[in-house]
Amino acid sequence: GIMTVKIPSKFDIRRLCKSTNATTLVRLGAPAAEEAGYAKSVRVTEIGDTKVVLFDVGDEGSRVSTIVVRGATHNMMDDVERAIDDAVNVFKTLCRSSALVPGAGATEIELAHQLREFGI
Repeated sequence: GIMTVKIPSKFDIRRLCKSTNATTLVRLGAPAAEEAGYAKSVRVTEIGDTKVVLFDVGDEGSRVSTIVVRGATHNMMDDVERAIDDAVNVFKTLCRSSALVPGAGATEIELAHQLREFGI
């Protein structure tokens, strides 16, 4: 069957279409077979106090995942969201180019570890 979901965010619409292999339609009418997406199951559940619609595509190779961030304050959640965003962007950059070196003292820590192993 066909299901309609109201999503006010263009970003979220694009994510949903990407994860279900659907095409965003700007016209009214039935979608063609190649434009319709697929989800193994769709269910409404509650996370905390918020009702959410979960789309299970059932594909292990899916390129879209959702991380649910919960915290005591909005500031804490914003900090966690920024940290996750930074980590995802670092991973994407490293997948594209291996010309980067680790930061935050990671090179020095590894060098100290190697020297300690060499000295033993």
